[in-house]
Amino acid sequence: MSEEPHFDFAMFEELAKADPQQVLAILGIKPRSTDCLVTTVRVPMRDGVELTAEHYAPLTDQRAATILVRSPYGRSFPYDVLLARVFAGAGYHVLLQSCRGTADSDGELQPMVQEAADGHDTVGWLREQPWFDGRLGLIGMSYLAYCVYALLQDAPAEVKTAVIVVGPYDFGSAFYRTGAFTVQECQSWSNLVRRPSPGIAAELPVDAAQRLPLQAGADLLGPTAPWYREWISHTDLAGQYWQPYDHHAALERFTGPTLLIGGNYDVFLPQTLEAFQTLRSRGVHTALTLGPWVHTDVVATAAATMVDESQAWFDDHLRDDAAVLSRPPVRLYVAGAEEWRELDDLPEATDHLTWRLGAGGSLAADGDTGSSTFTYDPADPTPTVGGRRVAPDGGARDNAPREQRSDVLTFTTEPFGQPTEIHGNPNLSIKLTSDNPHADLHARLCVVDADGTSTNFSDAMLRLPVVDDPGALREAELTLDYCARRIAAGQRIRLQLSGGSFPEYDRNLGTGHAAATGTATATATHVIDHATTILSLPVSPPA
Repeated sequence: MSEEPHFDFAMFEELAKADPQQVLAILGIKPRSTDCLVTTVRVPMRDGVELTAEHYAPLTDQRAATILVRSPYGRSFPYDVLLARVFAGAGYHVLLQSCRGTADSDGELQPMVQEAADGHDTVGWLREQPWFDGRLGLIGMSYLAYCVYALLQDAPAEVKTAVIVVGPYDFGSAFYRTGAFTVQECQSWSNLVRRPSPGIAAELPVDAAQRLPLQAGADLLGPTAPWYREWISHTDLAGQYWQPYDHHAALERFTGPTLLIGGNYDVFLPQTLEAFQTLRSRGVHTALTLGPWVHTDVVATAAATMVDESQAWFDDHLRDDAAVLSRPPVRLYVAGAEEWRELDDLPEATDHLTWRLGAGGSLAADGDTGSSTFTYDPADPTPTVGGRRVAPDGGARDNAPREQRSDVLTFTTEPFGQPTEIHGNPNLSIKLTSDNPHADLHARLCVVDADGTSTNFSDAMLRLPVVDDPGALREAELTLDYCARRIAAGQRIRLQLSGGSFPEYDRNLGTGHAAATGTATATATHVIDHATTILSLPVSPPA
């Protein structure tokens, strides 16, 4: 399986300065006007700090709504072309603002916890502008979408609608997914947004995420990213530290029309799905587009879909002559079938396939009464291959290098006799004994083609609760990633079991010592009980 080509953001940034229209053409975005008047403005906050923004004004004398975009990544590509210029060319005022402590905005960056107050102060400034007509739409992707959620917790009356693209509302649960810390992506993100400082290297060493203890990564970042040191030290998501990072209240309070765009390999997929389900359950007018994408695809290979659907949504909900919504509630890409479907809701499975583990690595309805054993060594941790990540090497990947390791167990079905579709979250109920009370469990589902290529499509990670008696039989429940996938006749499904996925997640040291400061490691040997381990897949006949 070939690797996807690297998307060269630096090249596009330079091209966007000279020829925005060529950028749109390369990305497959239908021709749009990018003509507008651009003015740099300074927006005062309540504490006297000023944030820098560009006001993109449409070339029209007509009354026009405003779209607000708040970014910690500067104000160049992709945000200037794909959001500001396109929407201004479509007749909207756009304010593209740099968050506090980023780019040339004043103040000190305190990631996540400052965006609600600064967002409200920005809306307050908009109210005073002669060109602002009282209608405001919000849009953002990733952290920019988090800025949207921050405002929606207590949405100003001017906010009429929102578009949220691959966005989280709770960074704490994203950082510590099921107990394990997402070390590489938190470290690389911190390096991306920190400001240069004398004596501190601009780039991290290539082995930064591999160093022990985790505190070593904080030392590399130095005082330019003090939040990273805090993140690795606060491992209890129920603690007070993480409360300001959680904007879940937006899902319970906002009532305006909301478009959600997500990807099946996006790091924030669970939050996108929960947002859709929660808003819909409250009767909020909500739509969802879910494509076969990794996190950054929405400004690369999926940019045309993102731009088209976002503009159509704003046209439906911000214009004086807005028409009845022209899109279905759900647009869903079904992998394997390689087709888009337009639906009234996410499809529900009509049945469940239940499989057990068997001798020789089989996965079948009956299984056997045996067991399988593997040993996880944090000194040589099981590597990450693809998956639901921000990193460019995420997504669907050939799993041969991973499956050839001795610390990865695999169990494979017989070839399917007829096409079957998986819709929903697979569940793994597993029973095991371990010789170490401190351990993790990682599960992965792959589809295996006739030529033997094994490609991942659903994962789960769990930091197992510590037990007093490591020899006792332990039971764990893992909910794997949401799936919309067809398994063709002749293909097989493979279950992988391992003790981690590094550096996607921090390695369990096996000693009980805090990951932030611990350096000693100990192995964990697991014995998986075949008869009592059950994989359940939510399935339906092909549409």
